[in-house]
Amino acid sequence: MAIHQMAYENSIYSITIQDDVHESNPNPSRNCIVRRHEATLSAKLQIRNGLYVANPAHTMNTASLCCLLTLLLAIPAAAAEGDGISWSIISYVWASDTKVDLKADGTPIGGDTVSFNDLIDITDTSFQIFVEGGRSDGNWSAFVDVTYLETSDKFSAGPVLIKTNSEQWFIDAAISYWPNGEAGGFNLFGGMRFTSLDDRFKFSLPALGVPLGTLKNDRSFTDLLLGARYRFDFNESWALHTRADYAFGDSEGILQVEALVRYAIGKNRKYAVLIGYRYKEAEFEDGGLEEDFEFKGPIAGFNFRF
Repeated sequence: MAIHQMAYENSIYSITIQDDVHESNPNPSRNCIVRRHEATLSAKLQIRNGLYVANPAHTMNTASLCCLLTLLLAIPAAAAEGDGISWSIISYVWASDTKVDLKADGTPIGGDTVSFNDLIDITDTSFQIFVEGGRSDGNWSAFVDVTYLETSDKFSAGPVLIKTNSEQWFIDAAISYWPNGEAGGFNLFGGMRFTSLDDRFKFSLPALGVPLGTLKNDRSFTDLLLGARYRFDFNESWALHTRADYAFGDSEGILQVEALVRYAIGKNRKYAVLIGYRYKEAEFEDGGLEEDFEFKGPIAGFNFRF
């Protein structure tokens, strides 16, 4: 079962797609249920030509915050004058299961759980990367953690064909303070967390070759991010990395915790394999629609330093 949501003419709609499988018929059939929920769209959103789009004023505010954060991230590098900077880059995969619950004006309208295997089937593009830089002998560093996911699917509701396309950006950017330096293993960080959710729906009558229209639902959230990390070194090769943080602002709150085991390899042990687990829960509210997400699952990556 999959649940999508959209807004049209100042109302919220939920589209529930459910696969029915019977013993007598091994081939599943899909049922499409569309529900309309009265709700008032927030000031962040506008209706243009029947489409649900972001208010330009809100978009400009987000862009301004991102520009400010870019300047903040440039401070440590500028202070270092290009000398003694160490970099750490991690390319990783988070095999998370996703649970979502939807509410319209406080009334539950559905929920769904998507396994990582199901997500792979509809994923078109995805990447996840973590980059951190700071002075080798200093107390400050800056990092960016980026996740991008694009998915697409299609299904029929009677004679109507519905194609969906979704893009999601999750970006953390922060400055870290290491009281005892990087060798001490403990740091506090603060910055911003940006979340962008973009859903599009295309409706058509394939039998007649007639397009019926396109709806889109774009929403973004910029939050203040605060957290801490601790690294415990067992020996020169093995270490435990932990992280906990919380973000708040445009969203109703985003909590994330993770623990990773790091095994260093290569000359001077500048490369490492990371395996662990990450849990994240997020709550968003916009235009009377509440979305509660829960992401959890194993994470694996490769780290190289220079």
